[in-house]
Amino acid sequence: MKNKFIWPAYALALALSLASCKDPLEIEPQQSIDADTAYDTPQKIAAAVVGAYARLDNPRLYGTDLILVPELLAGNGYVNWEGSFANYRQIRNHTQISNLSNAEGIWTQAYAAINQANLILANLAVVTDAGQRSQFEGEALFIRATMHFELVRLYANQYQPGSANTQPGVPINLTAVTSVEQADVQLARSTVQEVYTQVIKDLQDAIAKLPDQNITRASKYSAQAMLARVYLQQGNYPAARAAADDVINNSGASLQGSVAAIFANRNSGESLFEIQQNDQNNAGTANDGLATYFAGYSPTGAQDVLYGRGDVAISSGFVNQYEPNDVRGTDDLPALTTQKLIYVSDGNNKVGRYRTIKWRTYGQNIPVIRLAEMYLIRAEADVRAGNAAQARNDINLIRTRSGASPKASVTLADVLRERQLELAFEGFRIHDLRRTNGIVIQAVPATPDSPAQPAVPASDPRFVLPIPQREINNNPNLVQNEFYL
Repeated sequence: MKNKFIWPAYALALALSLASCKDPLEIEPQQSIDADTAYDTPQKIAAAVVGAYARLDNPRLYGTDLILVPELLAGNGYVNWEGSFANYRQIRNHTQISNLSNAEGIWTQAYAAINQANLILANLAVVTDAGQRSQFEGEALFIRATMHFELVRLYANQYQPGSANTQPGVPINLTAVTSVEQADVQLARSTVQEVYTQVIKDLQDAIAKLPDQNITRASKYSAQAMLARVYLQQGNYPAARAAADDVINNSGASLQGSVAAIFANRNSGESLFEIQQNDQNNAGTANDGLATYFAGYSPTGAQDVLYGRGDVAISSGFVNQYEPNDVRGTDDLPALTTQKLIYVSDGNNKVGRYRTIKWRTYGQNIPVIRLAEMYLIRAEADVRAGNAAQARNDINLIRTRSGASPKASVTLADVLRERQLELAFEGFRIHDLRRTNGIVIQAVPATPDSPAQPAVPASDPRFVLPIPQREINNNPNLVQNEFYL
């Protein structure tokens, strides 16, 4: 069957029951769920909302790939892949092909989360409490918008301010799949402009529906912060500033004493939205999970007791960009004794390489949006608008928090560099380079043994993921991205 989505279990069970024989002796499978009753009470809707959040922790989404893949795509001079998995090595080396497993996994899991959000939205009438119904609606809209945004950033060419943005984006799905016929609909790629328009509408609607505070779930200010991120990616700097400023002034969030505290503690005062994990329920401890790939330390100091594969190593060139007193940098000590965010691996066969302490334990929460990003968004919008003094104030808040020396003045380059230093290893790198026309691969001068290699800008098509080949094969309405034709 030519599906565009991986069906959630309830949709698959429905399909099985619809396709079943009418023989009265045939017994319906125990796991089969009637679509008419799967969402027919407020309790079932509430459970579906919790399930939608749980989907975001999938290893192909925020559990791993929505953070790791953007870092590896922009890895030159930043991070290296030292693991054995060929798919991540291809991403880091920019040699990925159209059947890249990560591209298929992100696509199918993101659309599964979108479909679950649509199922919630389609069945809200059963929730009789108006406040609860409004919250559930806002949460579903936030999840749907966030997934469409992540998809368009990874699978489409960058939004260009001032243009029509008719380049192919990703399919927009606003209809819940509750039947075989609906599942068989083959959607074409909407334009990048259309996707951004829908994302912004969903987030604006979510802001109006969500509560101001919702500690372990999305709040009004989670959606407002995500909207600031969307506007920034668009290059709509006045709107990005307004949204970020609202979060800074009204969310109640505050910068913590250190960046490390945000990742060591759950739902800190700086966090605006994070994925909830624990030691029993997390994205992975063997072949998936952020700590699995990023961490390289021994919790006992003995090299035979390992935390993580240590597959992602930080380039010494990037480490050297931090000032000596900046705690976001390194003191060249192992994880158990360092006072900084970057440590020297002592817990695997890649001993001596730099690692980040942001992703250190399997069960830690995953901060997706935090207040420091809002200050950086406001600073960038201000410096672009000529208000360098306000931008300097925001940048110095971020810098002095980590022990870096304050700046007497700032330029746009200073602000963009500060984003790299503050938000390193959190999934921003390729998106920032693409929206600012940055250089992903530096030029290489000629040597006696090899010719010169030109710099490769982030607009190069190799930095866009392929539409999964399975989807291309099954849906003639989809067109493939340039690099993979």
